[in-house]
Amino acid sequence: MIKMLLSKNYIKSQVSTALQEDLGLLGDITSQATIAENQKSSAEIILKEDAVLCGIDFAILTFKLLDRKIKIKKQKKDGLKFKKGSSILKIYGNTQAILAGERTALNFLGLMSGIATKAQKYSEIAKKYGSKIYSTRKTIVGIRELQKYALSIGGANINRMSLDDFFFIKDNHISKADNIVDTIDQVRMFYPKKKITVEVDKISQLKKILDQKIDVVLLDNMNVLQIKKCLKLINNKFECEASGNVNLKNLNEIAKTGVHRISTGQLTHSVNNVDFGLEL
Repeated sequence: MIKMLLSKNYIKSQVSTALQEDLGLLGDITSQATIAENQKSSAEIILKEDAVLCGIDFAILTFKLLDRKIKIKKQKKDGLKFKKGSSILKIYGNTQAILAGERTALNFLGLMSGIATKAQKYSEIAKKYGSKIYSTRKTIVGIRELQKYALSIGGANINRMSLDDFFFIKDNHISKADNIVDTIDQVRMFYPKKKITVEVDKISQLKKILDQKIDVVLLDNMNVLQIKKCLKLINNKFECEASGNVNLKNLNEIAKTGVHRISTGQLTHSVNNVDFGLEL
């Protein structure tokens, strides 16, 4: 598993967009009306449930963009698991700026830590049986890179970031049911150096490509018995990936088959935010 890195420019762009969305045209008018402009405070972000931390750089930059003089007194690192009640970040600076950035900072931490925490749960289960968890492209529009980073922090692997990463042949790419081999030949000629994944939903489809030079076969919505049969037929000629309706209820049984990879959109499209709070 390789942890994905995010550029400083990407983080700044995401944080700037989030702040613009939250501040509106006039900013935090409640804090402006009730707190002196030059007042300073110490603040602390507290974790309210056990979780894998992710998004600390986004939280820090949120406050820094609102007031570059804000001081970071103490911070924890992405990727570490913390208990409920842990202090994640301590800051000191302009009170209005701290309160204006509170929700944006907590939103980043909550979402990204939620993804990382869930990814770790999935990855730990799969690892016991030698399987690896992979992401999908079922992401929220505009923040795919952020989500992929978070799941990599949790121990999952990144599949395609975009459509041009590698060939992924599905039913809709095949004009005829028996044309799967021709389709493989087509894509190989188009970009010879790109890796090839082929999706199959029937064992009969798999049998047609057993002699083909591909990198991964994706078993779509197959049950445990079917996965075992496919693995026996493949006999390590290429990697085998199970996908479709994977969740925490059936993950253990799927991983037990010994399938090399398990991909799921659960890590990005069905995540509960982790609860953080800011205390002045």
